[in-house]
Amino acid sequence: MEEDSGKLINSVWSRELDLPPSCVEFCPAHPSYFLVGTYNLQKDKVDAHTPEQDAGDDDNKDDAKSQAAKPKKAQSRNGSILVFQLQDDNNIVPIQTEPQPSALLDLHFNPIEGFGDICATVSSTATLAIFRLSPGPEDDKPLKHLNTMDISSLSGGDISASDGSEILFLSVCWHPSRADMLAVTTNTGHVYLVHLPAWDKGWKLLPEPATTHTLEAWTVNLSPYLGPTDSPEEVSFRIFSGGDDSKLRFGIVIWSPSDDHLTETISAVEARGHDAGVTAILPLFVLEDGSELLVTGSYDENIRLFSLAPYGRPKKLVEMGLGGGVWRLTLINLDKTPSLTYNWRARILASCMHAGSRVVDVLQTVDGEHHVRVLGRFEEHKSMNYGSDFHPQRKDSLTVVSTSFYDRLLCLWQLDIA
Repeated sequence: MEEDSGKLINSVWSRELDLPPSCVEFCPAHPSYFLVGTYNLQKDKVDAHTPEQDAGDDDNKDDAKSQAAKPKKAQSRNGSILVFQLQDDNNIVPIQTEPQPSALLDLHFNPIEGFGDICATVSSTATLAIFRLSPGPEDDKPLKHLNTMDISSLSGGDISASDGSEILFLSVCWHPSRADMLAVTTNTGHVYLVHLPAWDKGWKLLPEPATTHTLEAWTVNLSPYLGPTDSPEEVSFRIFSGGDDSKLRFGIVIWSPSDDHLTETISAVEARGHDAGVTAILPLFVLEDGSELLVTGSYDENIRLFSLAPYGRPKKLVEMGLGGGVWRLTLINLDKTPSLTYNWRARILASCMHAGSRVVDVLQTVDGEHHVRVLGRFEEHKSMNYGSDFHPQRKDSLTVVSTSFYDRLLCLWQLDIA
């Protein structure tokens, strides 16, 4: 399917940041506040690149290949975490800037109720950091750092970069049903699970990868649906990952929190059908037959809907071009109550790199067909839109903050949707 245009949206507020923004997210516990992570490849070392180029996806592929056999000097990167407050009059107020020794590639708040003030960040030096956002009337620095560990200390020394190479954490994802687990991906193609029994200590990265790609592992997501196990102390769930090898991989793992033992019950299955790297994964829900519906984004500029059966190959149900590489997908809402026009509908915010942001509906019509419809598009960004998020409690209209990399732009825009 070709791209539908959708309504062109204008910004209501914009600001140029000091460093290139790579990720953004509102805080579930304090919904008027949001964080922006920045990524700066220091120009006195090498020319600036985008986050994905620094991890291995350079524009000049031939030159990259010719240098592959040579030891690479570690690139020097730094970044920051910015705290903003969105006020009722749509003015955005900067609250706090926390410089970081490494560049940030991803950040996410814990989705579990009661832990929505806890945020995880991952960096260009393979560090995982946990922060708590706790704004108060007399506190000008509401973002509190709780702990940071790198991949070597997380794994008890089992994993470290070899001479002449480096490991980057590219993305992070909380488990949607357990507050004490998350997953991270690396530029070396690995996806790891991390157990956090406390926010400030005792973290453990399970050194056996949950899934593996032959190139950079760009994204990971965990299914919220827990499967049956032989022991009440064990947890069974599906894990999904996407890589620069154009593969969507998924499998089922059983994890025992008491001893951090991980068992792969179904070897990771590869889903083909992407023409470039898989950069975003969004699980929707499980059908009555046990199949799980999953939306993906890719460098090939397409958004796709898959049905993943418990066993066997996934089935692609629909795809559509969005005009730019689909770097990030965020679920706005999911309506599974049948209407006169659809059986179910997922409304999604897509960050589409050089094309800007899109608001789309992915749905199944009453006659069983699957469609993707673009409702709105925001195109004021003049470079890569890597991060977008929406205010979680505004009901009168969809209120979105979005960012772009090279022009360092932070924008606020709104879309009236039924």
